[in-house]
Amino acid sequence: MDDDRKSELSDLVSQLGAGISEAHYRPAYEAAANVCSGIFSAIPVDLHDVTHEAIMAGYAAALRDLEKGNLDDQVRERANLIDG
Repeated sequence: MDDDRKSELSDLVSQLGAGISEAHYRPAYEAAANVCSGIFSAIPVDLHDVTHEAIMAGYAAALRDLEKGNLDDQVRERANLIDG
């Protein structure tokens, strides 16, 4: 991989992690590690950091939405479907 591509990937990793609050960092990191442990062997090594940070960013965004109550209706709907 050339230096320009490495720099682009590094910038992307930084941008993905920029929105993760300190309170969400540890649970997002652990969730991403869990997911990545099953897929790292299937993706190029150069994409490991990007994949990990993208999963962390998504998980942290979901935690933020849950805390704000943005997903309350969806959670209730799914709970009702499960309870039948």
